[in-house]
Amino acid sequence: MPVVLVAGIYASGRSLRPLKKFLERRGWPVYLAPEQKNFAPLPELARDLRKRISKVPSPEVQIVAHSLGGLTSLAALQDSKIADQVKQVITLGSPFQGSPAGSLAFWERNRKFLKLGSEQLRQLTENHKINSKFRSLHAEFDELVFPEKVTYLPGARENSTVNVPSHAGLILAKKAWREITARLSE
Repeated sequence: MPVVLVAGIYASGRSLRPLKKFLERRGWPVYLAPEQKNFAPLPELARDLRKRISKVPSPEVQIVAHSLGGLTSLAALQDSKIADQVKQVITLGSPFQGSPAGSLAFWERNRKFLKLGSEQLRQLTENHKINSKFRSLHAEFDELVFPEKVTYLPGARENSTVNVPSHAGLILAKKAWREITARLSE
């Protein structure tokens, strides 16, 4: 089953290429989203992800999303047609409850959205039917998305800690990659 990798804030699919190669060597067809840096507001990112998923030549996909990519995925799955196509979403350090570091976002509209406890995030995370497709993984120590409880998604299939030392480690450490592949294989 194809996997769509979704990059975090200010990143692009390029940041996920090592993980992409790892998954492809294990037999998964992998698609990157976005190709360009994702400086856009969340509604635009979600729209672009919906377009990307709809172009994957498969009736069903799995998503692995880093950081803001998890929020982008959650927003994209608000469209029931896309939600029906997605088997599961594995998120890596996604700030579902916001983050103190969210106040560092360059763009005002993302800064307000990523603020700890923002109303927009509360509304986005309240659909537990969609949330049940999600598995939220958090680094043992995450210098950007903290405290750990901000990655908790109510109604998610899983909210767990991965034994990697940093936010970037969630997409760069082979230990994290093994955790991801175990879940993709289920």
